[in-house]
Amino acid sequence: MKKIVTIILCSALVVISGCDNYDFAQEQFRKEVNLLSNSSLVYDRQVAELQQGGDTLFVVASLSGSQASDESFAVALQNSDTLLRAYNKSNFDINKARFAKYLPEECYEFPTMEMTIPAGSSKAMFPVYLKNLDKISPDSIYFLEYKIDSLKTPDCNPKKRHVLLRIHKENYYASTQTATYYNYTSSTIIIPNTDGTSEVRRPTNSNRVFPISENSVRLMAGDESFSDYTTALDIINKGSIILEMGEQLPENPLAKELTILPYKDIDVMQLTPIGEYDNTYLLNVIRTPDGRATYYKEFRLHYKYRLESTAPYREVKAKLRYEFNPRVDNL
Repeated sequence: MKKIVTIILCSALVVISGCDNYDFAQEQFRKEVNLLSNSSLVYDRQVAELQQGGDTLFVVASLSGSQASDESFAVALQNSDTLLRAYNKSNFDINKARFAKYLPEECYEFPTMEMTIPAGSSKAMFPVYLKNLDKISPDSIYFLEYKIDSLKTPDCNPKKRHVLLRIHKENYYASTQTATYYNYTSSTIIIPNTDGTSEVRRPTNSNRVFPISENSVRLMAGDESFSDYTTALDIINKGSIILEMGEQLPENPLAKELTILPYKDIDVMQLTPIGEYDNTYLLNVIRTPDGRATYYKEFRLHYKYRLESTAPYREVKAKLRYEFNPRVDNL
C-alpha cells in the first residue's frame, strides 16, 4: 500500500514540475486561415434587415492559434459552385422544387475579394452589401458561396476553406431565420353555405408570418390546412395575403394604419372597420393589477376573401398576436 501511495505522489510531483516548466505563452497551434462556418460549412448566424438602403452581412475569415500573431496574413477569396450542389443533394435528393438557390446578382454586391488579417487580430470580415431582398421569395433558401484562393492564401486550412453564406431576412414583424407565428385571438371566419346559412369558425391555431419588405408581411388568408409547410407552395401562393403597415395613427402612437393586399392569385377585399377589427397594427401592452406587462405585436383585421372566382366570399374578423420581449428586441 505504501508503495502505491509513493508512486502516486511521485507522479503528481512530475506533473506539477512539468507544469512549472511549460510555457503557456507559446503558440500551441499552427496558424491557418479558415472561413467561419458550422460543421456543414454553412454560415447562417447573420440576418439581413429589410430596410431602405439595404443591409450588410459578412463572410468572416479567421486565424487559428492560441496566441495573437505578430504578423499579418493575406486572405483572398474566389467564387465557388461545389457546395450548393452537395447541400441540395444531401437535403433534398431529387426534389428539385425545394432546391436552394444562389442569391440573384441584383440583390448583392461583394466589393472586395482580398483582405488582410492584421497583426494582433484574429479575423478579417468581407462585407456583402445586400439590396432588393423584397424581390426574392420568402419560401426559398438562398446562399452565396465562396472559398479561399489557396494560391494567394498559402496558410489556409483545406478543410475549412469553403463556405455557404445563408441569406436570412427580417423586419420588425417577422423573420425567416426563425419561424414567426401569430396566434388567433377572438377571431371568426364566416363561410356561407349554399342553402343560405353560414358556418362560423373560431380559429385558435397560429398563422406563420413572413417578412416581405421593410413594412409588409405575408400570411395565409384563412385557416385552410396545408399540412407540411415545406410541401405546400401551391396552396401558399394561392391563399396568401399581404399586410402592409402605413402611417402611425395620430390618436394612438402605438398603432399604425394597415392595408390588406393579395399576395398572388387570391381575391381579397378589405372591409369597413368593426370595433376592434379596425385594420390596424397595434403594439399592445396588457398589464396585470400588480403592474406586470405582457407585450404583443398585433394585427387587427376585417376583410373577405375567396380562392376561386365561383366560390362565395369568406368574411374574416381576426386579431393575430405575437408575444415578444421589447428588451430582447432592442439588444
